[in-house]
Amino acid sequence: MRLLLAAALLLSVLTPAGASGVLIVTEELPPYNYQENGDAKGMATEVVQAVLEETGVDAKIEFYPWARSYRLAQTRKNTLIYSMARIPEREDLFEWVGVITPVATSFFKLAANKEIKLNSLEDARKYSIGVSLENVNYLYLKGKGFTNLELVGEDLLNMRKLAHGRIDLVPFDEASFYYQVRRDGMDAAMFEPAYRLEDLSRFLYMAFSKSSDPDLIERFRQGLQSVKDDGTYDRILMRYSLMN
Repeated sequence: MRLLLAAALLLSVLTPAGASGVLIVTEELPPYNYQENGDAKGMATEVVQAVLEETGVDAKIEFYPWARSYRLAQTRKNTLIYSMARIPEREDLFEWVGVITPVATSFFKLAANKEIKLNSLEDARKYSIGVSLENVNYLYLKGKGFTNLELVGEDLLNMRKLAHGRIDLVPFDEASFYYQVRRDGMDAAMFEPAYRLEDLSRFLYMAFSKSSDPDLIERFRQGLQSVKDDGTYDRILMRYSLMN
């Protein structure tokens, strides 16, 4: 009897969602994902939280610099990462769950700098470009053969460098760029988009590490589809005015 009771207790500990071993990692990328008084917030975060509720999985969202989150999502089993652009360089590195938000990315420059004119991606090769480690913009431009990239560890450092004229361009998500410069106390009117990067202006995803449990991955895929089918996803996007 004691053995049966012990087995039952062990099963009850292992089966709840809270003991699933799922780790969720992300970065500070407002308005998509950010922390406020220690709580995970943002449009993409709300979609992830809706999927957690739908699937019954109890997992904490951890915020790290992007390079660390990216590394964890490649090396730790049952690790979910968001919000991440899906580009060819990443396709085989993760198990993709699905789209969680639309996104638009542009090169930003100082509004006062009238000498910078971009009519194509090739035109950007003439200028110094600030990018962040393992960020999609860095991977994309590096893959295109750009050698004029100045690499830093955090996105906000590039925005500050741009504000002080230390670099010419910063490729970044349009909604997040303005949100972050305002939050840092900068005047958003100092900056303006110089050229839309259409290849990076599609969607952001959530994805699992390749070593993750296939049943867990499918559970999240179905959960995401469910919150889209029942209208939850659209209601979240409407609140943030990011619907296509």
